[in-house]
Amino acid sequence: MTVRIICDTSCTIPEHYQESLSIVQVPAWINFADGSTLRNGIDISDVEFYARLESEKHLPTTSQPTPLEFAEAIKATGADEVIVAAVSAELSGTYASAVQSVELMPEQKVYTFDTMGVSLGGGWSVIAGAELVKQGADAQTVLKEMERVRSETEMSFVIDTLKYLVAGGRAPAVQGMVGSLFNIKPLFEITGGRIEVVEKVRGRKRSKRALLDRMVKWAGDRPLRLAVINANVPDEASEYADMVIKRLNVRELEIIELGPVVGILAGPGTLALAAYPVE
Repeated sequence: MTVRIICDTSCTIPEHYQESLSIVQVPAWINFADGSTLRNGIDISDVEFYARLESEKHLPTTSQPTPLEFAEAIKATGADEVIVAAVSAELSGTYASAVQSVELMPEQKVYTFDTMGVSLGGGWSVIAGAELVKQGADAQTVLKEMERVRSETEMSFVIDTLKYLVAGGRAPAVQGMVGSLFNIKPLFEITGGRIEVVEKVRGRKRSKRALLDRMVKWAGDRPLRLAVINANVPDEASEYADMVIKRLNVRELEIIELGPVVGILAGPGTLALAAYPVE
């Protein structure tokens, strides 16, 4: 019995994992004020998106993949069992679309999975599950592993500006900070699929230090699979990764771009750490 895993592009699975583990990513849609609607990762690259975002007068919006698009991707796998994973249901309607796609395919065994995360904060569970699929595990075994990794994943991030989170309305806790705090760089955590403010730090350097300190406190000496995630600041992310590996027991490191769907939410300059402990 064959099993495949599908996810949406907000999980930002690195390309080498997509290829080696046969992970299918279904693109979300990015809607610009001029009426153009582009598929994330197909019609527009991350580099092109951030270049355009800087020149846009109005913040783009995003639309989740439709149930039909998920259903078509499920059918295209040709697998006996399919797991559809999606970005946190607390932050997007993508998971709801995945659930609705199951109703379109009553004869197909489809399981939906809320990663309760964004980017590799949710994507690590997809990768871990796909590794078991490659070993021949059945869907129930894979889902249990995905649940385990989800429960053990830590993701925190700092942003460069509050305006994107406020404009998107996804983090009400930051509303009161705007206009009242100068140069404050809040430290956020993904908790229960939601964005929560966990610390308020003044200045970029201090916020990055606080982000790493928080991960060190959580991880201790445990070996980690870890991602340094950035929104259009690749050089800074690379330098930051050097700091990270000096203080954490990193067994596997990924430096990735924050995709447009989440990039619209957090804004350019965002830096995040997402990790889970491994044997």
